[in-house]
Amino acid sequence: MVTTFITPDDYKAVCDDDELDILTRDDPDTRRKAERVAMEEVASYLRPRHDMDKAYAATGDDRNAMLVQVTVNIALYYLAHWLPSALALEGRQELYDRSIDWLAKASKGATMPGLPTYAGENGDTDTSNPVRHGSMPPARYDY
Repeated sequence: MVTTFITPDDYKAVCDDDELDILTRDDPDTRRKAERVAMEEVASYLRPRHDMDKAYAATGDDRNAMLVQVTVNIALYYLAHWLPSALALEGRQELYDRSIDWLAKASKGATMPGLPTYAGENGDTDTSNPVRHGSMPPARYDY
């Protein structure tokens, strides 16, 4: 899984640089570890309907803004959770809960994120109804 999906600038919407330094202990590897965990948690909700490899391969403004924000919120939750005595967890808990709620809605189809879907063999990308139906070709009783 690509870990360059989230950039340090993405955190500025929900925390300042000082808070991020405290949460990561000023260690970029700690931040990347939390991002990998968050990305996998997000993907576990969205993978049945959406091609998460393609979604995470997007860069810059091509990334889905809600996916970026949800992933950042979950990464920050894990970073706060890893602190001794879970300091600063209260504020992160609410953002985490809202992010999980959005993921649950997206996984059930109650909200439609603009994420790439899986393409079938014929290029069909309609996954709104993953159950396909049809019948066998008609039998011809030509003797």
